[in-house]
Amino acid sequence: MESEAGSFGSDGDVRVLIAEEDEIVLNSLKNTLQSEGYYVVTVTTGGEALERVRMETYQVAIVDQKVGDMDGLEILAGVKEQNEHTTRLLLTNGISVSEFKESIDNRLIFRYLTKPWLNEEVCMTMRTSVDNYNMLFQNETLQSRNVQLNLKISELQSGGEGEDDGAAAAGSDGGGQVQMGAAGTDAMVEGIVQMLYTYHPNLKSCAIRTMAMVKTLGEILEMSGKDMQILLWAAALADVSLLGIDRPIIRRWMRDPEKCTDEEMELIKKHPDQSVEILKAFPVFEHTAPIIRSHHENWDKTGYPQGLKEEAIPWEGRLLRVAMDFCNKHSNNVQAMNEIEAQSSALYDPDAIRAVAKAIPLTKMPKGEREILLIELKEGMVLGRDIHNSNGFLLFPKGKKLSDANCNKLFGINRVSPLNPYVLVVC
Repeated sequence: MESEAGSFGSDGDVRVLIAEEDEIVLNSLKNTLQSEGYYVVTVTTGGEALERVRMETYQVAIVDQKVGDMDGLEILAGVKEQNEHTTRLLLTNGISVSEFKESIDNRLIFRYLTKPWLNEEVCMTMRTSVDNYNMLFQNETLQSRNVQLNLKISELQSGGEGEDDGAAAAGSDGGGQVQMGAAGTDAMVEGIVQMLYTYHPNLKSCAIRTMAMVKTLGEILEMSGKDMQILLWAAALADVSLLGIDRPIIRRWMRDPEKCTDEEMELIKKHPDQSVEILKAFPVFEHTAPIIRSHHENWDKTGYPQGLKEEAIPWEGRLLRVAMDFCNKHSNNVQAMNEIEAQSSALYDPDAIRAVAKAIPLTKMPKGEREILLIELKEGMVLGRDIHNSNGFLLFPKGKKLSDANCNKLFGINRVSPLNPYVLVVC
């Protein structure tokens, strides 16, 4: 049995496949989703489900634990094989902890829905499922663009001549470098910042906050439009090479560099030079090189990668050093600046500190998202993504402003049944 009819509301372009042999359960779930505006297709056998996903694209697949003579997890494995981006939900009366953990670890299922369900729970799960699909699809699109760009760079460097529209839009100076117009440059910068977010939200948060700070600094210091633009690009692109380092290393480094091993820090210390190397193919960014290369140099010569000292560090690099470190802190402005001023003439140029101090009250910081530990949640924080328990049940939704009681509830649940230790909050 199948249903091609479905109401088209705001989510009408979201296609949902339901595989369930019990028609009462099937119709109940179908009606709930259609009332929310989803386009629903239903089947009653595993074979039909697999045939459907071979022929059509679905953003979400909901499969019962047993459909006819097929196991639900077997069906979902087939769905994943056809389209790994489809968000896969298992409908079940109960599942063992070991089965659930194995399915999550293998990324076979995103969540599971228990029977009987609450309609509110189903609707919330659907929203997070669609968000998950969109995130995966967007990430693949960005990666695909990056691969195409790298192929074009390789082609240009080897002396090849591309004839596709993308090559014409980018252009070449004949020396293996990609020339871009203003629109292409802006799109590339925006794409890289979004890739930073996908890799680790804190990287994007720091980038967009630093870009806002740099705009103010440019006005205060009466920089030319060109110089301000160069510093703005440096703020956005300085950490692009961190995408090539394992995420656990980046996570440790951002929380506390002392938690990294010597070998891990050697990788980290190379990233300013590596970011410059990545951007060499784009002449529009060539003037960012000395700024990016020096954004981890210290006033007292203890920084990296070159160990420069005082005025040997480019002025814009000294500015970016202070601005990025301030924007990486999420304490109040006074506390953050006190911490930076305590390192004046050690890590930071005193003049750069004074410039940033003037810019702070004049800068409207954009909202971003940052990852923190669950145990660091405090009253007043706003969640940047849903928090679920170990069974996939929604505890608090994205956008929830936490009270002290909410935090204590999460801490209590975590003591009994550990939650994901990393949470996302709006900053």
